[in-house]
Order: sequence, then structure tokens, then C-alpha cells
Amino acid sequence: MTRGATPDVAVVTVTYNGADLVLDCLAGLERQQLDGLVMEVVVVDNASSDGTAERVAREHPGVRLVRSPRNEGFAGGNNLALRSLTSRHVILLNNDAVPEPSFVAALVRGLDAAPADVGALTATVLLADRFRPATASDPAGTRVVGPDGEYVPDPRGPVTLVNSTGNVVRRDGYGVDRGWLADASTHHPEPEVFGFCGAAAVLRTSALEQVGLFDEDFFLYYEDSDLSWRLRLAGYRIEHCAEAVVHHVHAASTGEGSDLFRFHDGRNRLLMLTKNATGGLAVRAVGRYLLTTASIAVRRSQPWSAVRVRLRVVGSYVRLLPAMLRERRRIGRTARVPRAEVEARLAPPPAGRATGGYRA
Repeated sequence: MTRGATPDVAVVTVTYNGADLVLDCLAGLERQQLDGLVMEVVVVDNASSDGTAERVAREHPGVRLVRSPRNEGFAGGNNLALRSLTSRHVILLNNDAVPEPSFVAALVRGLDAAPADVGALTATVLLADRFRPATASDPAGTRVVGPDGEYVPDPRGPVTLVNSTGNVVRRDGYGVDRGWLADASTHHPEPEVFGFCGAAAVLRTSALEQVGLFDEDFFLYYEDSDLSWRLRLAGYRIEHCAEAVVHHVHAASTGEGSDLFRFHDGRNRLLMLTKNATGGLAVRAVGRYLLTTASIAVRRSQPWSAVRVRLRVVGSYVRLLPAMLRERRRIGRTARVPRAEVEARLAPPPAGRATGGYRA
């Protein structure tokens, strides 16, 4: 950033014990073709113990480094930066995502050209791994990598798969990535989407001033869908910017399927619905979770470790329930769009068991 210049956009990335990942991300930001835009880059280090902060300071001295004394998660880490920004837009970028050179300019120019009621643009997030096309003998597809993780050419041509083109919340209360595991060459979604994906998106800072920042009780997961829902209740829309592309190492920080992932994914979904959904949807989702937890505990249909995580979810949800109900009342007093109207935009649940063309 030019010294003394007011940035057009701040790019915020939060990192925790991911030095190599965030340095790859920052290298991608150094390659940005900004077309005259002034960009500030802010890295929030969540008390890493692997020397991340020191390496960022040494190798990228132009980056503003915010050192948190403790791990505040995705939500709290981003808020540490968001509270002090002066730019008219802010880009959220995962530390495990590498942007293409036109990424920042595409998001900023896109949001500048969008109607005032578009509060955010979500980018095209592609899976960093390459895949072979699915076949009859290999319907799931396989990653195209060698024994050392290097890319191995395939005579049929590699396939790049979509991680997300925005967040979708279904009418059964579950959130999913739009386009998950779709072939990127044939995935052409509608411009409008329910929510932005926190891995790569741009938001108007004026919209954040109106609806508030991330809910730090979430720590990580569903915090982007929660903020998206609040934006919609305030009258904003969210659109997809197809030209802004990043390559993402999915769940590099937490590991999808880990106890950490399952706890925050399960609890935060219930917190999000309690705050933002109609009472009917929220009560049904919580009741279904309680009944399912009781059922698998009695029938022992899942390992005890899975039951233990679900019981932790219930305990944490009950502890946070009074705060969520206070937030629900506050959001309801300021909402410009009725909850039922926002809920009408939720996607239908799948008719059967969800299947994909590739293995992630």
C-alpha cells in the first residue's frame, strides 16, 4: 500500500499455526493486478506457536500484522482487524487460499458497480487439488497427484472441482457450499446466492457498520452464514462474482470430520437458526438434534466419541441460549425484511441421499 494513502480495500486473513499456508496466500496477494486500486493487507495471527508471525513480519514487511494474545478463531480473529479498518470495502480471504492475479480487482470493481443493496460478493472458490474425470469404473474420481503430492498429468485431462460459489442454507436448517464438487468448467450458477463464503468474499464496510461484525461466540464455522442472514434481514442481497477466483486447500486448518469440526459445525448451526430463523424452523432443528442424539446414544448406532461430541454441542448450546435469544430480539427490532420472507429464499433439502460425482 502506498504510504499515507487511504486504501480502497483491506484484505484480511486470519491464521493459526499455518506459516507455509499463509505465506503462499500472501505471495498470491503480491501478484495482484490492482488496476490503480490501493490495497491494504492485514494478517491476524491467532497466537501461533510455529513462528508464523515472525515469518510474516520478516518476509512481508508491508503487511499489517495483528498479533492476538490467544486463539480467537475465525470470527474473533477477523473482528480484531475489522474494528479498525478505514477502507470502503473489506475482503475476507482464508489463509489456505491462493488468489488468482485478478481476484482483488474483480471483487472491488464488482461491488463498486453493484446496486447499493448488494452488501457482499462471494468469490469462486476452487479446490486446490486436481482430479481425474469420473468414469464408470471410478465414479468418485481421484486426485491427480503423485507420491510426493506433485501434480501428475492425465491424458484425459485434469478436472478442477468447485469448493464454493457461495453459501446456501436449506429449509431443513443445514448450510452447504453451493457447487460443492461440481466440475468448475460446467458450473455456471445464478448471480444471487443466499450467503457469502468466508473463504473469499468482499463486503461493504457500511453494511457491517449497520448489522455488526462476526458473532465471536461461534469461533469458527457458520459465522459467515450467520452474518449473511443478518445482512438479508437488514435488506441486503449477496451475489457471486465469477471472475474472482481462489484455490483453496479445504479444511486445512481443522480437518473436516475432526471432533473440533463436528462440534462447531453442529453447535453453530443451531445458534445461527436460533438467532435468525423463524421460531418454527429453529425449534424443529433443535428438537431434531436432541432426538437424534438421544437415539444414537440409546441404540449405540455411532461410536461413543460421536455421542460425546453431540452432548458437548447440546451443553454449549444451552449455555449460550440466553445470549442468542437476546440477539434474536435485537435483530428483530432492527430488521427491514421479515424473517419468513428471508426464509422463503432457503433451498429445498435433497430428495434422497446426497451424492457427488467426485471424492473430495
